[in-house]
Amino acid sequence: MVQYRKTNYVVEADIRGFFDNVSHEWLMKMLAHDIADKKFLEIIEKFLKAGIMENGKYLDSEQGTPQGNGASPVLANIYLHYVLDNWFDVIVKRQCEGECYLIRYADDFVCCFQNKREAEVFRQRLEERFKKYGLELAEEKTKILEFGRFARKNRERRGERKPDSFDFLGFTFYCGMDGKKQFFRCRVKTSKKKLRSKIKQMKEWIKDHRTMPLELIFKTVNAKLRGHYQYYGVTDNTREVKNYLTQTKRLLFKWLNRRSQRRSYTFDTFYNGLLKTFPLLEPSIKVSLFYQ
Repeated sequence: MVQYRKTNYVVEADIRGFFDNVSHEWLMKMLAHDIADKKFLEIIEKFLKAGIMENGKYLDSEQGTPQGNGASPVLANIYLHYVLDNWFDVIVKRQCEGECYLIRYADDFVCCFQNKREAEVFRQRLEERFKKYGLELAEEKTKILEFGRFARKNRERRGERKPDSFDFLGFTFYCGMDGKKQFFRCRVKTSKKKLRSKIKQMKEWIKDHRTMPLELIFKTVNAKLRGHYQYYGVTDNTREVKNYLTQTKRLLFKWLNRRSQRRSYTFDTFYNGLLKTFPLLEPSIKVSLFYQ
């Protein structure tokens, strides 16, 4: 949407405690709109009001969708379809003179606009819309960004700094330029927050399982690396994916040397010995985000 459409502004929004604040009353009305089977609706309503167990204590659930259940994300997705998706397509788009687009996955979404005024009006109306259905925007995480093919030049002309970036689904999106042809590129990289989280998870796993057989340790680490590459191995993100591999090697070197009281590996025996015996998967670009 940003790369090839007329996007000049992005509304980055975050819903505060979405899964805990879904209104049962509104959700049942939405389900009844498409489901005629009353018995099935009764089962869903009982499921919603069944409550949850937390630390051995039973808690009533007067609102929200129960976490950890397969039906929870489905019901939450239906809720946002009516509250946000359908409203955006039927009402917002028709009232905008410029182009506008909504990209949503679960409760994460961003909206792209051609005109600033329409982005500002949408931001205000979005808050009112959510309030009607028992939802609340996280003010500190909700903002309008000047973003797109003209953002850098426009901001330079006004003496302002480069365009802000925004995070979506674990990636940071930022305005860049194609190095050879010097035209606009919407670039992506692993968000700093997500990268820190992934490195911390890898550290905890290696630390807790460092006494396992080496073959099993490296087999599991490679599986984790493969999963990371499959998701984050996209256009422009090679540097951050390689950084994840580098950090993983450092963690292995550190914690495998703490398998016993005596140091097991030197820098040379680890990198030129152990990693030759148990090689780690090298990163590669799995998905191209742009048209060829």
